[in-house]
Parts: sequence; C-alpha cells; structure tokens
Amino acid sequence: MISTIGVIALLAPLMPAGFHPEAEALVGAGDPGQGARFGIVESSKMLLLSHLNIGELDTQFGSFSASDCWGYVTPQGKEIAIIGVRAATAFIDITDPYRPTILATFQGPESPWRDIKILDTYAYAVSEGGGHIQVFDLAQADAGVVIDLGFTQFFGRDTTHNIVINEDSGYLYRVGSDASLQVYSVGARGLPGSPTQPVETLIDPGFYVHDAQVVTYDAGPYAGREIGFLCTGGGPLRIWDLTDKENPFEISSINYPNRSYNHQGWLDEERRYFYLNDEFDRRDGTRLHIFNVEDLENPVYVDGWLNGTRAAAHNLYVRGDRVYASNYTTGLRVHDISDRENPVEIAWIDTFPLNNSPRFDGAWSNYPYFPSGNVIISDIQSGLYVVRLEADSVVLQPLGDAADVWAPVGNEPLRFALTVGDVSIDASSIELVVVEADGTETRVPGVLEDGEAVFATPPLDCGQEITWWVQLATTEGQTFGFPAPNGAQPALALVADNLRPEFVDDAESDPGWTAGGTATDGGWTRGVPVNARRGDPATDADGSGSAWLTDNSSSNGGNSDVDGGTVTLTSPVLGPLAGGSLAFSYWLSDTDASPFGPGDGLTVAIDAFDGAGFQAVRTYTTPDGVWRTDRLMPGVDLPDDTAFRVRFEAADLNGENVVEAGIDSGIVCAIECDACTNPADANGDG
Repeated sequence: MISTIGVIALLAPLMPAGFHPEAEALVGAGDPGQGARFGIVESSKMLLLSHLNIGELDTQFGSFSASDCWGYVTPQGKEIAIIGVRAATAFIDITDPYRPTILATFQGPESPWRDIKILDTYAYAVSEGGGHIQVFDLAQADAGVVIDLGFTQFFGRDTTHNIVINEDSGYLYRVGSDASLQVYSVGARGLPGSPTQPVETLIDPGFYVHDAQVVTYDAGPYAGREIGFLCTGGGPLRIWDLTDKENPFEISSINYPNRSYNHQGWLDEERRYFYLNDEFDRRDGTRLHIFNVEDLENPVYVDGWLNGTRAAAHNLYVRGDRVYASNYTTGLRVHDISDRENPVEIAWIDTFPLNNSPRFDGAWSNYPYFPSGNVIISDIQSGLYVVRLEADSVVLQPLGDAADVWAPVGNEPLRFALTVGDVSIDASSIELVVVEADGTETRVPGVLEDGEAVFATPPLDCGQEITWWVQLATTEGQTFGFPAPNGAQPALALVADNLRPEFVDDAESDPGWTAGGTATDGGWTRGVPVNARRGDPATDADGSGSAWLTDNSSSNGGNSDVDGGTVTLTSPVLGPLAGGSLAFSYWLSDTDASPFGPGDGLTVAIDAFDGAGFQAVRTYTTPDGVWRTDRLMPGVDLPDDTAFRVRFEAADLNGENVVEAGIDSGIVCAIECDACTNPADANGDG
C-alpha cells in the first residue's frame, strides 16, 4: 500500500498551479490528539523564554491552528511578534521576552494559511481564505496601539498563499494564488499608491510561484536591479529580473537532484549562496539544498546537506552566519554556515515533542531578525514561542540546593555557575532580588568569582514565604536570570530554622485520600503512569514511581481524560499547622488546541471545618503538561491553628477539551523558628 505522502511525492512534478502540499495534513491540524501542548519541550543549546498557546492568542474568533509569523521593531525599539492563526492575526509585544503582552488580535478570513510581512510601519497579511490584502497600521505600537485598516480590493482572485516584500524597492508581491506574480506599490520609496489603495501590476511568468525572496542589489553587475529568487513548487529554482514590471525576464533557472516540492528559500547576507527547503524531499532525512548564486546567469548546485532528522522541511531564514530552519515536527534547527557550503547544526528546540515523523505538524516558521537576538517560532498546534540561543545568552545554573528554606539570620551563600555565550556581562548588574510576604523588596549585589555569580542571603523575619530571583545584564542590554529575570518566574522559599515533616505522601501508598466527582470519565486513580501519550505524564514527579492521576489508563487507545464534569481528590484531615506549609507537585495538560472553557482546569480548595465548606485557594489554567510545584501557606492559604482538608479538582465541564491532571509529592511541614525565641530579635541578626 502506497501512503498518501508517497503518492504526493511521486506526483510533485505534475502538481497544478495553486496546489499546496501542506493541505494534506492540515485538514486535521489542531484536532484532538494531534496537539503538541504536552510533554517537555526539548532543546539543545537553546533557551525557551516564553510561550503563548493559540487559546491565548485568539480569545474571540475560534482559531485552533497557527501558521506564519513575522516581526516588527518600533521607533523606540520595542519588539513586536506577529503571528497568523486560523481566523485572525495577533500582535504581541515581546520586548520583555519572559512576559509577552498581547496588543491586539484582529479577525481575518478563516484559513490554515496566513502570512504576514512588514513595510515601514505597516503590516500586510494574506490568506487562502480570501480578502486580497489585510493592512494593519503599527505607527502607534510604542503606545500599545495597532489599527486594522481593513482589506484592499482588486479584480481577480482574492486568495493568496504568501506575500513577499522588497523593503528596498517598496514593492509587494502576492504569490501562490495562481500562475502569476501580482505586484503592488503602496506609496513607499516614491512609488504611487497608498497602504490601503495600492497600485497593482500583473506579471505572468507562465509558471506557478509558491514563494520567493525579492531583493535589490547594491553592488556588482546587477547593482540597482530588483532580482527575484522564485521557488516554483514542482519546478526548478528560477532567478528573474523584476526591475521593469512591464518587461521582466528570466536570468536563469536551475534544477536539483530528486526535486519533489521546491518550497521556499533565502539568500545569505553577501548574496553569494541561496539555501532552499524542499517540503517533500525526505529520501534519507531533512535536506538543506545549497546553491552558489554569485553568477546569477550561471548558478551552481552545491549540495543537499542532511541534518540527521526525518521531518519535513518548511520555512528557513538566514541571519549572519546562521540558517534558522523551521522543520515541522523537529522544531527549529539552527545551522552555522560560517563555511557556506558545509553547514553545522549548533542548536535546536522541538516544539512538537509527540514525534519526529515527516508530517505537517509543529513548527511552521520563525523570525530571527529582532535586534535583541531573540527568535520567535510559530507552531501549528501550540502557538507562539520566544526563544534564544545559548550562544547569545548567559545561562545561570544553581550550584547545590537552590534553597527552598532560608535561615532567618541570612548570610547563606547562593552560588550560580555561569555559561557565557558570545556576550559580555555588566558586573554592576548582578543582583539577588528578594520579595517578602508584605511586599518589601530587597536587592543584594552579587559578585563574579571564577565563573560563578555569588550572593549572600539577607536577614529576614522567620515564618514567612518569600519569592526571589537572581539576574544580570550584558553590556548590550539583554537581561538573564534564574529562574528568569524581572520576577517573571520567581522562585519560592520559606524563612525558617527548620522544617519538621508532619505528613508525607509520595503516592506509593494511600493514607486516606477520597476520589469522587461528577464527570462521566477521568476519575482520579493512584499508580505508575501508563504514558498513554494523550496529555498524561510519562513519569511521576518525585521519581518514587507512582502518582495520583486522572484516568491513568491505556485502554480505548489511550483515549482517556476528564469529560463532562469534575473529578475530585480529597485528602485525609491534616493539621493544625501552627505555622507551616503544604507543598505538592501538580500536572495539568490539554492536548486539544481549543482554549479551556469557563471553570475548566485544576483547582485547589481548602475546607477549614468552619462551616464554609471547600474554598478555592489556587486555580491552574496553563495546560503545559509539565510537573510543577506549589506551596500553600498558613494565614494566607491555610488555617494556622485548626485542622483542614485539601481537595484537588480537575474539570472539563463541556467535555470538548482533553484534560489530564496529576498530583504527587505532598508534604506538610511545621516551621520551626529557634532564633525567634527572643521577640526583640525577630530575624535573629543579634
């Protein structure tokens, strides 16, 4: 039996104009079971700074898949990520990459394909859902304002696969709608027209153009000429002179071995080499095709370089000596091309951990041109990622215990190993930031010692929970830290001389938990995770073996999750604490690409036996499928001097999400403050 993918590959040279091979798998992209929002996003020499899922990017229009992305930098230097989702275009301020802020999301024609490019202060979006070109005004983006200017209108077909912009000439090109290049001037660079009323010219080269890069040469025999590198789907790479829109002509064309689908490519910065991805060339792995184009009239095919994976290749871009290649199920792969004809893979991040098969799932595109060096990735199932290469970063790794418990007297060393990339550290910026329970903030300078950042904890009042982080900046102005700078993901610690365990549960036995609920499926069970690969964890949190999990079953093809209600897990009677804490690990995932509905997620509630019943103290709605820890504190979340029960409640009220939850590593500790016996010396500093 020949697979569908195999048939398409065999027929690629005969594909009609307008055929897009991605459609074969995008029919189901984002359906339940196809999502990537579970498991740990694996990487090598790359940092994940933040992530926004599709439900966060589009809260109004019902998008369940994403497509292309691009970027914009404001006059004040703010960095704006732009991503196309199924029914809209979203604009996100990622200037603080750890805390992205969605500025606006505007509805557009529904389509699996939406592509965006920038010219000056305008963003231009196209889709195969029609509408010609949708125009957005970014002139006020520094103030957080983006304006939807609506759609341009022209005669003829209004669907478009991609948009290409030559920022030097000011021309826009619509490609992938039919066998033509539709060219527009929008009033930039002295050309006629305006952003919302472009002047249209039609170039009919006689073949289908799937994607292109168009540049104006500023040196050499083609100085002043507008040159297009045209990727033609089932055809060769064609190089055209597009300077005279009334009389364009082909300079040359070049084929390459075992061509399947000539999808997209990009020049190096010296315009000596062109790197091309073939979406169906998977004979023996993901292949990067390399052309020497120094002589445009006589281009030379150099090689097809393999990166060792089997994923389908998609959009790639070149910045400096690196190729940033989005390769669907294996995520973003970064190749060093210091030797232009011999790439070396130096980093990767896999946004689709489910598998690495040659399907059209996962990383669609990327944008590596922000001045900060941060890179965005658009993932079909899981939305927008902001990442950074370790080579452009400072990584802080705690040495020894990162200190869950801090002594009240302070002066305990916190040490962090530094892995410093191609950046320089501003020594004056190294600091430890501590925020006490009452909001008091203390900043402690750190020092560099033999490749380490070293801090001394400050004296603090005993019996409180604090948040803390460490951070530093480079001389170029980028900020790094642990767990993240600027308090984006602070660490927690208790201030105490000692923690005395009063209740410990690693889920290896049952000390008296009660499972219940109203859901039709997905009840809490205790056991070793079966790893049915539909959002449930592969292992428990603490390594002991077992955990409490919702519907821990591999029956029905692993199609088990919480459906149609809530499932509850209630503890035995605990406490009173008399100053203490309840710590635990929790898991929450949703492998459906649709957002949680009202009331869905994982809730932690406390019954203090005061007649009020269970009262919610935590609600988790970030379904990232990672074991995380949290701690409840007396006087804040827990009663200090009475017994109590804790209840974990996982909910999928409409039954449409694929909700899985887990609980492990529960421990109740009493806080001992030996140094606080003298009430006149609360922090024990003498």
